[in-house]
Amino acid sequence: MDMKDCKYGSTCFRRNKHHFLEFSHPIIEKIALQINNGEIEAVMSQELKPNLLEQAQLVAVLMESGELILDDRRKMEISGEKTGVKRNASAMAQSDNEAEIEENSSQQKEKRIKATAIDENIPSHAKMTDDVGSSTKMVVNEKLNPLQKIEASAPVCYFLSSIENVPETWDQSLTLTFSDLLHPSLGVLQESVQFNFMVELGWLLAQYCQHKVQRKPMLVIYGTESEELAAAQSRVPTLHTIRVKPKYPFGSHHTKMSMMSYEDGNLRIVVHTGNLIESDWEDRTQGLWISPSCPPLSSKDNEKIGDGDSITGFKRDLVRYLESYSLSALKPWIEKIRQADMSSIKVCFIPSSPGSHAIQSEANEKVPKWGHLHLSWLLQQHASSEANETIIMQCSSIGSLGPSPSSWLAGELGVSMAAASGVTKLGQKNVQVVYPCFEDVKSSIHGLLGGGCLPYSHQGHNKQTWFTGFLHKWRSDSRLRTTAMPHIKSYARVSSDMSRASFFVLTSANVSKAAWGMRTSKDSKLMIQSFEAGVLFLPKFLFGETTFFELGKQLCLPYDLPLTKYGVGDEPWFIDNLR
Repeated sequence: MDMKDCKYGSTCFRRNKHHFLEFSHPIIEKIALQINNGEIEAVMSQELKPNLLEQAQLVAVLMESGELILDDRRKMEISGEKTGVKRNASAMAQSDNEAEIEENSSQQKEKRIKATAIDENIPSHAKMTDDVGSSTKMVVNEKLNPLQKIEASAPVCYFLSSIENVPETWDQSLTLTFSDLLHPSLGVLQESVQFNFMVELGWLLAQYCQHKVQRKPMLVIYGTESEELAAAQSRVPTLHTIRVKPKYPFGSHHTKMSMMSYEDGNLRIVVHTGNLIESDWEDRTQGLWISPSCPPLSSKDNEKIGDGDSITGFKRDLVRYLESYSLSALKPWIEKIRQADMSSIKVCFIPSSPGSHAIQSEANEKVPKWGHLHLSWLLQQHASSEANETIIMQCSSIGSLGPSPSSWLAGELGVSMAAASGVTKLGQKNVQVVYPCFEDVKSSIHGLLGGGCLPYSHQGHNKQTWFTGFLHKWRSDSRLRTTAMPHIKSYARVSSDMSRASFFVLTSANVSKAAWGMRTSKDSKLMIQSFEAGVLFLPKFLFGETTFFELGKQLCLPYDLPLTKYGVGDEPWFIDNLR
């Protein structure tokens, strides 16, 4: 295939597949050939810039699919096996690139050294140091592979995504990339399922390609309409895609979750907050929880759903959630989970599934199964509480909340999040919401374009202007992510001095009735419109008899404390600013 050389050479930053089909990029094509030949160690040893690596992954997928075909002469020129002018030009370009990589690596190492603060007394599960108050910095450790990071973070196993334009985040102990979830250190992948809202197929396959597992069977369950995904199975035989259409007008399939099955029979579950699109994992703050590797049950004599469950009921609630899809494609996975030993999982599963769910009564107690009422029930059973706590809701989108705080935000969702063991009557706690203001987005890595993941509208806000009084700015200096707009969604209840938390939730659910549910029919039903998935962290299950998380040591929130309230003249970011 005769192609013109890209005029930008080694400095090309394009990621459009049509560009790579039209123009030649010898360096990128060489790396792509290495990826497709399984020479992953050789690729990773080059310490490539993230952009260059992602370009090579894209080209590798194009080669793998047959869209980009290099003849033998071109392959020889790229690999340097043929003498002549073209080989010399390629070598010169490679030399220039290596010099650029070396310079970049040196600069980044210097920055990382400046960003690192090591304290040998900090527990391995939370390698961070206190500077002033709650300000913390994650320790940089370039030697840890994904499995080692997960093991070192136990029992919490909660991470933030790396930020491409903040190199100091790349090697933080509590930072992972999406492709890290497919790293061979976690196991030899057999097959996987990806649950999500939005999916860019080329980017997703590139993540699998990085670890040479793109031929492994993959089921993708997604929400937004996509002709590419609908037709994907005819192009990629090992790929099965299913769109879950909204059941209700304001609902969606919004869950972000991965399930991996390994050749040794083990399973791993990941609950996260990012769409499977490039921009979500580039410069946006995402959250991830990774389960331990769950082996098959040693005995199959008793096949009750409770076998191999943890004290948190994670397995029970995950199976119940998967069954709510009524998809035959999920039946083999449900059976895998039934046969797995998940007793080592120390978090609770918080599902939302569309429907008008009866608030069931059992032993004269309300035992709801979904959304905020399931969270409330768990908190009533297992959470501690103290006076003057604050509920912090941090989100990337906001729904219709009603004419006043008591309509739903404080009067329903806030009441559920105020629940605790020994509390006979649920009440409202102080509620604060973290959502970027206009100036936060304007000052972000990509300026106003950084607000593309924050779809709150001006029209919606005009119906609930009272909500401004609850809002606080996005500040994450302690995690080096103030300029990386948050697509993460998290909820916590913290002490008055901001030093302790009685619970923490990481979820796909934003602050909306569609996601968490709304009481209807005289409180006999809970109306939920979307599929959502989250995990609840409780000190009791993670650290034994401990009743509260020690913030900055046992648990690090994604934002800075104390919160920064909107100032005079500040207004929420509206997606209208991009129209």
